[in-house]
Amino acid sequence: MSKKTLDHLLIALTVLCDLCFIATAIVIAYWLRFESGWLDALALHKGGTPPFDDYLRIIPVTAIIWLLTLKGFKLYRPESNATLSAFWVLCKASIIALIATLAVLFFIFHHDAYSRWVMLLATGFSLVWLFLGRLVLYRFRQAVQAQGVGVSRVALVGYDERGEKIINALDEKPNSGYKLIGIIDANAEINRMPHLGNSKDILELVQVHRLDMLFIASPTVTNDTILQILHACEGVPIQINVLPELSEFISGGTAVTFFDGIPMLQLRETPMQGVSGIVKRLVDIVFSSLALIVLSPLMLIIAATIRLTSPGKAIFRQERVGRAGKRFKIYKFRSMHADAEENVGHTWAKTDDPRQTALGKFLRRWSLDELPQFINVLKGDMSLVGPRPEMSGLIGTFQESVPHYLSRQRVKSGMTGWAQVNGLRGNTSLEDRVNYDRYYIENWSLTLDIKIILKTLWAIKKGSR
Repeated sequence: MSKKTLDHLLIALTVLCDLCFIATAIVIAYWLRFESGWLDALALHKGGTPPFDDYLRIIPVTAIIWLLTLKGFKLYRPESNATLSAFWVLCKASIIALIATLAVLFFIFHHDAYSRWVMLLATGFSLVWLFLGRLVLYRFRQAVQAQGVGVSRVALVGYDERGEKIINALDEKPNSGYKLIGIIDANAEINRMPHLGNSKDILELVQVHRLDMLFIASPTVTNDTILQILHACEGVPIQINVLPELSEFISGGTAVTFFDGIPMLQLRETPMQGVSGIVKRLVDIVFSSLALIVLSPLMLIIAATIRLTSPGKAIFRQERVGRAGKRFKIYKFRSMHADAEENVGHTWAKTDDPRQTALGKFLRRWSLDELPQFINVLKGDMSLVGPRPEMSGLIGTFQESVPHYLSRQRVKSGMTGWAQVNGLRGNTSLEDRVNYDRYYIENWSLTLDIKIILKTLWAIKKGSR
């Protein structure tokens, strides 16, 4: 059995289990609400116990809503597993399914005949059972793949740094469903991997070693060799993948597009444009306006306290670089002495920076010094969420020393970001911060923004941001 066959089988089993769980959840929720007597004190249902047949009638509709929602959240993909991240996605899907079900009951069925308690309980049961079902199937997949069932046998054609990355990735994930058999056309001696032979004998190698997949590491393999492999394997059911020379610039959003019938590989698109960009900007305007209104008394108190406790202006302005290299003045409550930047230049502040005032240390610990940045968000210089803006004097140095550093400037800077909520704040690894920022840009969604904001508030509450 190939990996693809096992994937399809497990997806079918997942759908079947989901249908059983959803139907059972409604039946159990009905019994718990109306027949067990345990929840009589929590909710009153006028008119007595509704007929059980009414709830049986809505099971198909509810099941369809759930299946469509789960598919929309990509929870039927082979790579979906039973991690905490998958559980978080399942929670969001459950909320959407509940809202959609209640809407259908309201507009199509006689909603007064259905208990909201039943639907809420059924959603809770479904959430738990769907996750446990996926956990069991995930463990089952690992068990059968450990026996060599449903494992794709892979060979690497050519070898370079990208080939080494594939080998390391497969070594780090022994339960991925892929087994690296060896290397074809290796130009160097690879001690840990056997050399299978030459690409001129590719058809024989595929048949002898029962290969399911080839990874061709270009440019060590010429275009003529790739064409020869494609022609030789034309009648063999084997998947062939070519690693392009620009692989380090290809992101998860890469797609094949067509320009007047001509296929093109889209390496990059402008993020947060169109409707999504408008929605993000509206969210920034609404939330920054509300924040400035609600927090204005606190901000006035902080500004007055700064002026009373140390000489100098209450608001500190500094040039930063944002989207597309645009320079702007960022606003912060002054947390250091007025002459802190004299003879120092552009440099990051340290955790126990001696330039801090006593009040400034408190403000920085609880991130209160950044409250004026809501003005930057309202003006459009920044967003609530995005890569943190850097001082203009450091951009040139970072651009030369950190790969892909300027990719952060493809979107607006943010008050908080994915790197910051993952512990990369202040004087931390710049390379790691860039990697987290690139992940945010390539995987942006409003849901991710909300997640980052909530994690930021939690970090502030603990005083660790």
